[in-house]
Amino acid sequence: MKIFKLKIFDKVVIVVLLIISILPTGLIMLAKSNKENSTIVIKVENKVEKRVSLNKINESKTYEFGFNDNVGYIEVKDGKVRMLEMDKEICPNAICSDAGWINKGYQSIVCLPNNIVVTIESSENEFIDVQAS
Repeated sequence: MKIFKLKIFDKVVIVVLLIISILPTGLIMLAKSNKENSTIVIKVENKVEKRVSLNKINESKTYEFGFNDNVGYIEVKDGKVRMLEMDKEICPNAICSDAGWINKGYQSIVCLPNNIVVTIESSENEFIDVQAS
């Protein structure tokens, strides 16, 4: 029985082929940048509560929205958005504020205890063909 041993050249070829196969995905992700006409959509219980234009201004801007007799806040800066932390009584685990900044149409911030979803909509057709789990 023969055992196949990889030589250094074989290993180099395998690594180069792996890099070439992953490169297009990375380039597509980098090429998809939000345009000035993107909109932040805040939904509470599947109803649009607020729409905010996603700006590319360097200064930080805070917007408020209402839900279940409470007030939540999002921060918009440099074409990105994040949810600011709420009281522990309203959102006990604060997972939504820990999610950090989003800036792509396929990203979202979700607050399950309060049924809040923050997404970015673009006028361009931005979609994902396949999502790995």
